[in-house]
Amino acid sequence: MRRFLVPAATMLAATLFALLAFELVLRAIGWSNPIWYQPDAQAGWTLRPGVSGWYTKEGRGFVEVNAEGRRDAGAALEKPAGVYRIAVLGDSYTEAMQVPQEQTFWALLPGRLSACGFAKGRKIEALNFGVSGYGTAQELVTLETRAQRYRPDLVLLQFTNGNDVQNNSAALEKEKDRPFYRFGADGMLRADESFLTDPGFRSRASASSERVRELTNHSRVLQLVRTAREAITVVRSANAKAAPQGVEQGLEPMVLAPPPDKRWEEAWQVTEALLVKTADAAAHAGARFALITVPYAIQVHPDRKARASLEARLGVRDLFYPDRRLVAFAARHHLVAIPVAPEMQRRAEQTGTYFHGFKDVDLGRGHWNAAGHAAAAEIIARHLCELQP
Repeated sequence: MRRFLVPAATMLAATLFALLAFELVLRAIGWSNPIWYQPDAQAGWTLRPGVSGWYTKEGRGFVEVNAEGRRDAGAALEKPAGVYRIAVLGDSYTEAMQVPQEQTFWALLPGRLSACGFAKGRKIEALNFGVSGYGTAQELVTLETRAQRYRPDLVLLQFTNGNDVQNNSAALEKEKDRPFYRFGADGMLRADESFLTDPGFRSRASASSERVRELTNHSRVLQLVRTAREAITVVRSANAKAAPQGVEQGLEPMVLAPPPDKRWEEAWQVTEALLVKTADAAAHAGARFALITVPYAIQVHPDRKARASLEARLGVRDLFYPDRRLVAFAARHHLVAIPVAPEMQRRAEQTGTYFHGFKDVDLGRGHWNAAGHAAAAEIIARHLCELQP
């Protein structure tokens, strides 16, 4: 027995030593890939409070999630006197892990607004409630359950042309761990929270799964193993179905043209009803409301030929269908809508600037880079400055 125990103990000690050494090396070089999200019974998932690390999947930025579960500087729940507070709702474009926090459009916005005298005499602060993957339903839930508590003066709803319509449709969206809204027989919009009873969600929300997430976030080695598994999954998915030229995987080009069928038209109708509900929730909280439409990368590609190729395939004269539809809808309901795409496209074409993508990832694809965030902040601020509070 001793002949087996001694080698086994030696091997175990050597393995533990190697793992410890590898852990120290990963920490020394600053590598990390923590689990950023946790299940949530109201919104499906949220950012994990207190998590921090380098985000390098696209661009590079050090990301810190504050104790309140947001990626911003933090704010007292009770709004101080002399403060004009903006609550920004959105998805990964608002979360903006791809760039340093100080380069995000919402971090730049207070300075741009102060420069034009917006909310004169008051300090402007922006609270970032953006979470990757959210659709309008989750942003509405976030406003009602979290953002309203901070007494915002203005609610900015960031809408992603590329996938928010799909996110809002129970028929079209593949990620089901989220609340949906559906029209009832009486034509009224009603919440569908059936994801709470799904065995997969209940398993991810269990105490044992939370312990695994907590352990992983304390170990760079476990994070590396998780990263390798994710990479294999991504490669398999990409090989299984490559996106057509000009179309990013995970985004739907159908939104850049009129709805092709009943499912997409209903998804649009649900989306529009959710926008009204979100504006009503903002008004109920005593805040103004503005909708910001974020362009699909191909909409603002600096190469006109690249855009024309997709326009021909879709049979449209331009790629601004979602922006026009949302602006017209907002006008009918007396809502403020700020379409970013048309002006950003003009700037891209005039200067040759890629507002989406990074050097380590294809330019003209993916999320806003620093130039994209800066341009968005300027465009949004100019529209808001014309309104004045």
